[in-house]
Amino acid sequence: MTKQRIKRLGMVLKMAEEKERQELQTWGRVQQQLEQERATVTQLEGYASEYRGTLTSSSSNISIQGGQVQNTIAFIEQIKEACGHQEQQVNLVMQQAEAAKRVYLEARTKAEALRKLIAKLTSEESAIEDKKEQKLMDEFAARSARNRTF
Repeated sequence: MTKQRIKRLGMVLKMAEEKERQELQTWGRVQQQLEQERATVTQLEGYASEYRGTLTSSSSNISIQGGQVQNTIAFIEQIKEACGHQEQQVNLVMQQAEAAKRVYLEARTKAEALRKLIAKLTSEESAIEDKKEQKLMDEFAARSARNRTF
């Protein structure tokens, strides 16, 4: 009975390990997306800083005229707004990453519990088999001893 149970649990374990692997891949994809979103924020902040620098730099070879100053300031504001939207996107993806991590850890915990159960059952089965084998050996030794005395 126990051997059949171990075999069935082995099949369940394979499915659990597959789910664990899939959840790990999902978590990895979301982590990559999070890094990309953060890189976009950094890039936008760099653009804003670059354009602010053209306004404040007196040593710049670029001369900005009155209308261009207003356009540049308006563009910087658009970049700031885009940064705000991108920060919201980062927060959303961060929540997704946390959720994916929780799902993966749950899958890993289930698979680990199955591994431990299978190991325990295998150990118990082995102990039972060892006892049976020892009993047979004792019976054989007892019969041999009886046969020698006759």
